[in-house]
Amino acid sequence: MLGRIRLILSLVLAILLVGPVTLIAQNQGRFNVLIPYFEPLGDADEDFGEDASEELRDLINTLATHQPVEERDIKDEAKRFDLKMEDLNCIRTRQLSSQMNAEVALCASYTENPDKSWTVNAEFWDIQSNESFTISEITVGEKEEAAAANHIFNEFDLYVQQVRAAAICGDYFASQQWENALRNCDQALELNPDANETRYLRGRILYEMERYPDALEELDRVLGLNGFHEEALQLAGYIATVENQQDKGREYYGRYLELNPGNAAIRMRIAYDLAQAGDPVGAMDFIQVGIDVDAENVDLWEQYGGFAFRAAGDAQQMAALGASDDAGISPEAQEYYRRAINAYEKVFEGKGAETPIGHMRSILAAYIQLEELDAAIEFGGQALETHGEEDVLWSFYADALQRAGRLDEAIDALHRVRELNPSHPSASLRQGNWLIEAGRPDEAATVLKDAVASNPAQAEQAGRMIFNDAYQKGYQQKEYAYAIAGITMAKEFPSLSEGLMSQLNFWHGFSVYQAAVVEQEPQTLGSANSTLPKFKEAMELLGQSGDYPGTVNVNLTQVLENLSTYVEIQEAIIKRGE
Repeated sequence: MLGRIRLILSLVLAILLVGPVTLIAQNQGRFNVLIPYFEPLGDADEDFGEDASEELRDLINTLATHQPVEERDIKDEAKRFDLKMEDLNCIRTRQLSSQMNAEVALCASYTENPDKSWTVNAEFWDIQSNESFTISEITVGEKEEAAAANHIFNEFDLYVQQVRAAAICGDYFASQQWENALRNCDQALELNPDANETRYLRGRILYEMERYPDALEELDRVLGLNGFHEEALQLAGYIATVENQQDKGREYYGRYLELNPGNAAIRMRIAYDLAQAGDPVGAMDFIQVGIDVDAENVDLWEQYGGFAFRAAGDAQQMAALGASDDAGISPEAQEYYRRAINAYEKVFEGKGAETPIGHMRSILAAYIQLEELDAAIEFGGQALETHGEEDVLWSFYADALQRAGRLDEAIDALHRVRELNPSHPSASLRQGNWLIEAGRPDEAATVLKDAVASNPAQAEQAGRMIFNDAYQKGYQQKEYAYAIAGITMAKEFPSLSEGLMSQLNFWHGFSVYQAAVVEQEPQTLGSANSTLPKFKEAMELLGQSGDYPGTVNVNLTQVLENLSTYVEIQEAIIKRGE
């Protein structure tokens, strides 16, 4: 578990460490801040917002570390998407910032008061981390656009201080200087209490300092801001268990498992932790005596099923600990699973629609664990006749269908999950993943685009899913057309991070390059005319790959020189042919 937390934490540090301090040291550049017109609310006059934004751009331009995106550049980029600058609300502003490689975006709005004054609200957004910094509300007089801009500008300095403190916190954490790390995280959070990744890092620092109660309290704050923060749920569950708060630990892990229903390792560890609390096999033996006397007692069967599932988890955990590799489900665990299934199915026969949803889910999960997929599908169909409004059952039912090779039915089942629970965290992504695995990337992209439209936060993950398929089945197999098509689809997702776009541009350009090298081999007039624009396209794409080539040990300068040579060769062939 600790290994997984360390791996995930590296992703958090990647966000925190790339702050102003680090980047300025690297490139001596200035960060771009996209400042659109302030958004008028209600019947507020537009002129105030336009003038105030211009004042603020002038002020930001006085900084050594930041510079505003020029107004004409914003207009030009918005026009590419059939938008006017006046159309830029907060979401569109952040999306446009990503397109323009602006690291920071301002979202500002205002209302007009009866006395002709203006009340302004604003927040700065870090595009990479997707976290915001709220500016305190201000009310200014009728002609005081400059005062509003000055207020925001003055508090922008607090934002810069917060990002810098968070980055220093990450630096100290990486070097295991816990006290220094904690002090700087505290400074960052004092400036921006809603900086959730910094808050999670603070919880991790407290854990490393073995201040477990304080760490758990901090992680609860993280989950208060984001109830689906997977790393916080995992670490909180681990700490609660270490602190002998088994019930609380099970609650955290249960919430995590809802986000990751297929995580067998977590399931086994949770089962092991629960086994330490008692003797589930002994409890089964005790309940069996009552069942032998009253085989129609549904309450006894319900208790027996619960204990049997615990015993199955315990047996499988012990088998896994003693195995050198993945040996599958042990015979002992299989037996307990079948007893648990039998017990809960009797509960279903007795209670019908009143059967707790948890029992139904357990039966489906057990059948899937045993790889008895036909039985899982049959029971799932019966369960959905009485519990058809339960998205969790549809989700497990979809898993069974997919594993049985009935993909289209599985996709339809996940559509039902999304109808019942539009905010389900994984249904759309699973649909996309299954379609990709089935060799249907075009359909996967359609599903994932729909998912991203409903939840823009999933754009990054969706883009990586499409890219991974294109890279593995396309580039690595030298099927460059497949790679180019897939990467092109991946780049169509909105609001992708700068890092991912650099990676996509690199492999897009490199795939175009490799394909063109093969195509130009005849060195005829036809091949030259066909490949010349492709070599030029590859050069353009590779030029947009940022620092990514260095991360895969590619000398971009050498590659571009080679491309230039190919361009010259094709041009010479074309000239000769004319």
